Order: sequence, then structure tokens, then C-alpha cells
Amino acid sequence: MTSEPVYSFVFDRQSAAVAFAQTGKYDLVLGLLATLPPEPEWEGCLVYEGMTPLQEVRTVCIGMRGNAADQVQERLVEAFESRGVQIIEVYEGGPEVREPIAKVTDGTWKTAKK
Repeated sequence: MTSEPVYSFVFDRQSAAVAFAQTGKYDLVLGLLATLPPEPEWEGCLVYEGMTPLQEVRTVCIGMRGNAADQVQERLVEAFESRGVQIIEVYEGGPEVREPIAKVTDGTWKTAKK
């Protein structure tokens, strides 16, 4: 169990597919993160995919863990919604890391995929 702050949200796959045709969930999140220059306090924050608590076929859960995870969550949710992707649920807390996506390192988003 980690003592780091963890936040998460669940988005709708269908609205993402309409807004971003032929873009996978991993590339979608990376693309939106690229529009969010990290604040200095975000250093070390990890964005990842976790197990969705809702219908896995229809939803994707994105988690944020570490420094300023709440701020990263807020900005990323805004980025999704402003582009027409429906956010179904927003959580304080979140699932374990299933697939790392990106982490703020030296003030920039770095791909965290293994």
C-alpha cells in the first residue's frame, strides 16, 4: 500500500472513439498530456491505466499517483471534456497501476511504458 496521493477518473470509450477516431487509449492520454505543460509541483506524478470499477468493455480508468495528483486529475479531466470525451466518474483514490503511461520527470512528461 502506498501513502502517495492517488486520484482517478473513468472515461467513456465510445465518446473517445468518436472524438479521436482510430486513436488508442494510451496514445489518447499521451496526446492530451502533451497539451498540459507540467507545473513544478507535479514532478514525479505518474499517470497510468488502472482496472476500471465499471464496465471494462465501455470504460477506461486513468489514475494519477504522486505529487499534485489532484491537480493533474483536474487538468486532464478538463482536457478530455473540452474535446468531447465523456467523463463518467471522478475519484479520490484509485486502482493499482496496470499500465504506466507517463510521468513528470525533469519538468516534462516522459513516457512510462515498459
